[in-house]
Amino acid sequence: MIKSRLPVTKILLGLLAFTGRKTIDFLTLLQDIHLYRGIFIRGRYEYVQEFKKLQRENYARQTLYSLRHSRYVVARRTGNRLMVHLTDKGQEALLSFQLRQVDRRLDRRYTVVIFDIPQSERAARRQFRLLLRQGGFAKLQQSVWISQCDVYQLISDLVRHLKLESWVNVFLASDFLHLPKA
Repeated sequence: MIKSRLPVTKILLGLLAFTGRKTIDFLTLLQDIHLYRGIFIRGRYEYVQEFKKLQRENYARQTLYSLRHSRYVVARRTGNRLMVHLTDKGQEALLSFQLRQVDRRLDRRYTVVIFDIPQSERAARRQFRLLLRQGGFAKLQQSVWISQCDVYQLISDLVRHLKLESWVNVFLASDFLHLPKA
């Protein structure tokens, strides 16, 4: 009689699938014991959990300090609660991140942005162009930018937030005589 031998990886995956969360908790415990051996020897597993919680809180504090220092957020205490709000700079950074995360449209339609922001609003125009560039827009011609990503709503909200409606138009289009070179 010939016995078939399963690879150890298949056996381990089968055990994990069979036992589920308990095995994962046990493996986490083993990893924690290895990483935090000194703390575990002096105390129990609860000490390791408390130590990890303190590390997470310290990391959160450092991150909040960094965001405040960079002026992305404003934080203030209200009773026992800490209220954190995005600044305009933080909202722009968030929007820039969101623009980079959006998927391409599959229906061959483009988001088209046409703008004519006056010279007196030079800073707003420069910032708007930067956000378009960071969002994957391509310049079709002077002050006309297009993107094949599904960003119509994000850009429309940005235009309203920056109060640029009188100088900026956003729409969807599908037929172009020519497209920008990639």
